[in-house]
Amino acid sequence: MKEISGLYVIVDPHQMGGKDLVAITRLISEGGADIIQLRNKLDPEQTVLEQAKKIKEVCKINNTVFIVNDRMDISKLVGADGVHVGRDDTPVETCRKYLGENFIIGNSNSTFKEAQQSSSLNLDYVAIGSLFETKTKKDTMPSSVEVIRNLKTSGYSIPIVGIGGINKERVLQVIDAGANAVCISSAITQSSKPKIETQEIKKLMLSYEK
Repeated sequence: MKEISGLYVIVDPHQMGGKDLVAITRLISEGGADIIQLRNKLDPEQTVLEQAKKIKEVCKINNTVFIVNDRMDISKLVGADGVHVGRDDTPVETCRKYLGENFIIGNSNSTFKEAQQSSSLNLDYVAIGSLFETKTKKDTMPSSVEVIRNLKTSGYSIPIVGIGGINKERVLQVIDAGANAVCISSAITQSSKPKIETQEIKKLMLSYEK
């Protein structure tokens, strides 16, 4: 199973200002993103399936981990590396039974208590957020980098992905708190130069020493 660490980018065709989904994803993957998640909750199933197939090929070329949001069926059909589920999506247990032990499964959390409860599930990472105010997703629960810091201090062993309102100026705060991966969406996908933005954020992360 591939590692959950580094730069995690969510690509959503409805959060790109009209840009081509696959073209932007290719630039992000080439720029050094470690993980890419396709999130599309608005288009028909067949459209999402075709998008997932194309993004899977892009990720394969660049050895980028590919995650599909919510749709465990599409994740399995295209041979993605995993699936991410939110609070109101398919339960982790159902995903694990359907996908098997070799698929990555992550879920969304906002509080210390939620993350502790998630630690009893058969998953591979927890996303903690929204760490900062975000316009990308409207139904997020507020969280903070202190939740990540407290989890790490308590000896929490599941990989943690920090998410929500993160940009180049905030990324080191999230790493400093102890996150294994930093998830960014609009700060990269809506950038005028997404490949360069990805490269600069990745360089910043690699240069960090706590």
